[in-house]
Amino acid sequence: MSMQANTLPVVQLLQISDSHCYADDDTRLEWTDAEIYPNRSLQAVLAYLVGRAAGCSALFLSGDLAQEETAATYQHMNAMLADFPLPVYAMPGNHDIPALMHAHLNGKVSLPEKVTFGVWHCLLLDTSAPGKPDGHLGDEQFQRLESLLESIPPEHFIALFMHHHAVFIDSAWMDVMGLQQRERFWVLLERFPQVRAVFNGHIHQEFSGEHTFASGVSVPVFGTPATSVQLKPTNPVFAFDHTRPAWREISLHPDGSVTTQVQYLTLPM
Repeated sequence: MSMQANTLPVVQLLQISDSHCYADDDTRLEWTDAEIYPNRSLQAVLAYLVGRAAGCSALFLSGDLAQEETAATYQHMNAMLADFPLPVYAMPGNHDIPALMHAHLNGKVSLPEKVTFGVWHCLLLDTSAPGKPDGHLGDEQFQRLESLLESIPPEHFIALFMHHHAVFIDSAWMDVMGLQQRERFWVLLERFPQVRAVFNGHIHQEFSGEHTFASGVSVPVFGTPATSVQLKPTNPVFAFDHTRPAWREISLHPDGSVTTQVQYLTLPM
């Protein structure tokens, strides 16, 4: 017996991205002279989110977990997340090594391709490519994505999570490092009206946009800032913005609508 949409619960999710962690908590972020310690920033966000986890279903990590891509870094991150009160689902970014993630993230953390919450299906895409800062989806990945999309009932809803952005964000230097197969990506998604939102990381800034199909139907696209450091939006060249770590709160409603907002944490000086 199916439940009416208005009697189903709202699915509450948390998303963090671009932690750029090291094996040692006292290591400073190497591509800035600022006093930024990525592990400490992530730990502060996780400690705060413990108090906001009630009523939430999961925490999503949308890539670039590591700056120092070693087994020790992922082992340390796994320990940091071991006591978090929600399931944690991760996907690789361009700074990650997927094989090391699969080998050393376990227990509370997993790397699934799909997670289902009632009528909502969250698909996690790996857009990383070895040695490349931009995003890629290969033929086999597109075939697998198509298969997953086809397996979801037409009356259900889909949210996609990925590291790289699949729309232009009006940032000349960053847009060249987005998903390179964006046209093919959107051509595929146009066949599946169940897709109601795409969430990405990578850009180290808050973003809210959309992709509009020829039919006039639009899919919202949300970029989530980093837990490490933010970069200036719509800037033609690389520039730092501020060091407040961030996360995204997501509400997936039983009617297929999505509401979301970004929150920032002010760290003690």
